[in-house]
Amino acid sequence: MKQNNVAERVQRLMDVEMGFSQMVPAGMSIEAREISRKGKSGNDLNVQYHIFVKGAPADALFQEIQWPVNADKPSPALVGISIGKDGILMCAGRTPDQCGDAKKPDDPIEFITMSRKGEPTRLAFISPTVKIGTVIVPEPIVANDNGCTLSSVRLTPKFELAFLSGSGYPPNTDVHYRVLSETSSDVVVKSDSNGTIRFSVIPNPGKKSKGTVTVRVAQAKCSPEVSYEWGTI
Repeated sequence: MKQNNVAERVQRLMDVEMGFSQMVPAGMSIEAREISRKGKSGNDLNVQYHIFVKGAPADALFQEIQWPVNADKPSPALVGISIGKDGILMCAGRTPDQCGDAKKPDDPIEFITMSRKGEPTRLAFISPTVKIGTVIVPEPIVANDNGCTLSSVRLTPKFELAFLSGSGYPPNTDVHYRVLSETSSDVVVKSDSNGTIRFSVIPNPGKKSKGTVTVRVAQAKCSPEVSYEWGTI
């Protein structure tokens, strides 16, 4: 793939991730609360969540949209989702337009993830007047050091592309970091006005089809470091 095509694909995948995480209208909030976790990491991990939306019209009916990292486009899922007590998303089952069973009304929805380490579950809930989204990472790759954070999110199935982000850095400042793969490289990214950094990492594979990537921030204040395996599902 040509270099400019690679850059366009990287930017597109990062935009998708940011789009879901920032898809929260003013005056609204969305929260995923874990209710169950079974299985083992990297094998059969199954995590369930209840999702709460606040600030939306009480009579809103949503369609769920999903965008997994192994898909080229989003896909529709459950339709007729209602907002229940305390903002919980549920299948009310009281009218034909609402999902659920009339014999089990106002049933909270268990949103199930079966993701791998660092893999995001991206969900959006769409109604004629409201669009709100969230990104859930059941197994986050995150480090904290002296008030600074650094996390790595899987944007492709085998982690060939990672989305790195962090907070707690001096605003509008050059932040230095090092990427260690088959080789090492020193890179600079500029923090925004809130002291947040965002950048992508593609491993230098050399002759290998898998390996380990380590990303380390090198600042006077803090030096968080994350590592992840790439090249495997």
